[in-house]
Amino acid sequence: MRTAFIAVALAGLSTPAHAGPRLPAPGLYCPVGVDVAPISIDDRGGLGIDLLDCEGVRLTRGRARAAACFANGGAQVPLDVNLAVRRDGTLRHDGVTFRLYTGPRPCPAP
Repeated sequence: MRTAFIAVALAGLSTPAHAGPRLPAPGLYCPVGVDVAPISIDDRGGLGIDLLDCEGVRLTRGRARAAACFANGGAQVPLDVNLAVRRDGTLRHDGVTFRLYTGPRPCPAP
């Protein structure tokens, strides 16, 4: 019984407390074939998209939503944009595919 309790407790510690589907792997996602701003994802549920820095992002039915995003100049706005995570790990946003990039920043030219 004690072993089962410890296993359950450790499992709860290893997963972040998110409601709904989790964001994809953290990192920089570069656009494929077009010159648009990349998408960045951190390991705390933060998302950089459309030149906004967002916290507490939730993915639901192909939409990314957050109550608080920050723009240049400090303006605070909510987020509600299309963002699909494909089975191969790529992202799709506004008709553009984004692929996880592990090379030196910035993203390579298209």
